[in-house]
Amino acid sequence: MSLTALRRTAAPVAVLAATAVGLAVAPVLQADAATRAGTNLSIRAVHAAVRPGGTDTVTGHLGIAGDLSPAGRSVTLEARPMGSDSFTPIGAATAGTRGGLRESVMPNVTTRYRWHYAGDADTRPSLSGVATIRVRTPHHPARRIATSLSIRAAHRIVKPNGADVIAGRLRARRVPLAHRLVILVSRTVDSDDWAFEGAHRTRRLGAVAFQVVPDEKTAYRLVFLGSGLLQPSHSAVVRIGTRPDLSISADPTTILRGESTTISGTADDEGAPIAGATVKLLARKAGTHRLRVVDSGTTAPDGSVAFTESPRVTTSYRLRLVHTTGVRAAVSEAARVVVQVPTTLSIRGRSTGTGFNVSGTLLGGGHVLAHRLVTLQSQASGSAVWTDAGTAKTNTRGLVRFREPQAPGTGYRLAYAGGPRFAPSTSGTVVS
Repeated sequence: MSLTALRRTAAPVAVLAATAVGLAVAPVLQADAATRAGTNLSIRAVHAAVRPGGTDTVTGHLGIAGDLSPAGRSVTLEARPMGSDSFTPIGAATAGTRGGLRESVMPNVTTRYRWHYAGDADTRPSLSGVATIRVRTPHHPARRIATSLSIRAAHRIVKPNGADVIAGRLRARRVPLAHRLVILVSRTVDSDDWAFEGAHRTRRLGAVAFQVVPDEKTAYRLVFLGSGLLQPSHSAVVRIGTRPDLSISADPTTILRGESTTISGTADDEGAPIAGATVKLLARKAGTHRLRVVDSGTTAPDGSVAFTESPRVTTSYRLRLVHTTGVRAAVSEAARVVVQVPTTLSIRGRSTGTGFNVSGTLLGGGHVLAHRLVTLQSQASGSAVWTDAGTAKTNTRGLVRFREPQAPGTGYRLAYAGGPRFAPSTSGTVVS
């Protein structure tokens, strides 16, 4: 079949395909227009040309159909320097109360600029036209020097809300280029456009570094816009993923020896619960560095998991999400459970000719507790309120004594506030 015949045959098929696609897309576009307001962007450069090293201002206006206000909405400024084949985000401006936009630029070569609004739940995205700022370079080289820009990430996987470092090096024919502006752009999985992250100048050996905190799996790229002598370039792409978010809590966090506590947690990945995953409970006793597995469980449909523990001593717990197909490993923060030894406090009262003597013995774990502060509390006859009447420390036999004036009908009791190892306790009551 001849080329002309193929064209004649393909033309009706293309028309039918285009019609079918139009019919399929039209309801989607109509639904989108019904739920989100339309937007428009204008752009203007204050000066059409600048000298080398000079600055200019790019202005614009964000308009939104209907009653929605453009105030506070973020709009990205993109640049395409001479010699580059794509636009790169170089900054972001916040629309004013009337939608005004303004950003200062310092182009090294003749550069085209445009505003890009990504849209949101209420408004649709839009692009402005293009404004060109020419750089009047006295002498244009016949050919600009090619540049290269490397990139690497310190870690490819980070914890939730964890930071990572993106580093790179700018060179021209293996010669490091210092004091050159390099831009970091990023793109998430559900986005088609690169977003501006920041800009730094290279150091003495052409190195540049950025700290990033990705919320989800994100791709990063470094961009050099070039200059009158140097060609623009961009690095390869590195991707940084985030580990699942594994929370942990203990309830209660302080128990008596022999009692139980519940260690619970929830596993989710970018907001979606992880069900059916294996979680191991790790424990480390106070005063040791060894972390050991004490139990294992499986997450419920909502990503939750729980363990019941009865530690003998104060223990720190962590949860570890086991790596399986489609689930990355993760370790939670630590949850500390304080285990206290129960205490008992006896009391005796004896009247003397000079007053009323109150004494008692403090025991913890079956042993006397020496040099512990004990409070004497009194309750006046007919009252329901206990007030502190004095404090004293136990002696080497755990004994504590108080001498009070005679006050018929007054009740007394002893109270121990407890400490890191021993639980608080209160004695019985004696009456003067």
